[in-house]
Amino acid sequence: MTSIHVHGKHLTVTPALQEYADRKIGPAQTWFDEPVSIHVSLSVQGHKQENAVEVTIPYHSMVFRAEVRHVDMYAAIDEVADKIERILRKYKERARRKLRAQSRALAHHLQQGRAVPVAVEEADDDFPIMKVKRIDMKPVDIQEAILQMNMTDHSFHLFHNRETNRMEVVYRRKDGTYGHLLAE
Repeated sequence: MTSIHVHGKHLTVTPALQEYADRKIGPAQTWFDEPVSIHVSLSVQGHKQENAVEVTIPYHSMVFRAEVRHVDMYAAIDEVADKIERILRKYKERARRKLRAQSRALAHHLQQGRAVPVAVEEADDDFPIMKVKRIDMKPVDIQEAILQMNMTDHSFHLFHNRETNRMEVVYRRKDGTYGHLLAE
């Protein structure tokens, strides 16, 4: 059974908000063939008291996520429900296209009387790579990595952490603070 977990940050989730979030975001579960856990975070952020709604759906090795900020919490829930629906539809259609391409390739190989390849690869042109950049990865600490990111005016920076001897990422968050990604 799919479960929807609604929690609040800096606000109390009223029964009305809980019911509204369940009703609006609950239909996302129909995109999955098995039960999933849908996490909904409702919060009030910043000095403007802006409402933020974040939906996270972990599914196998993927995580589907959508976030919306709005002055009205109910409007934010509506928008995030639409946004997560678009994300799931796009993922499902991409999976269908890939499956159809693999089926066509398999049928072609069988018609030709050739051996069937173990894995049929499809050129995924949904995400074309427009530029490849090589960078020198001298070991630095986190503060130096953030400084390098700010000097290049990028929103993230891949670096070799001197302290952990691992590849890590720092990034600039929407609220102006910084985040740090570590691979497990």
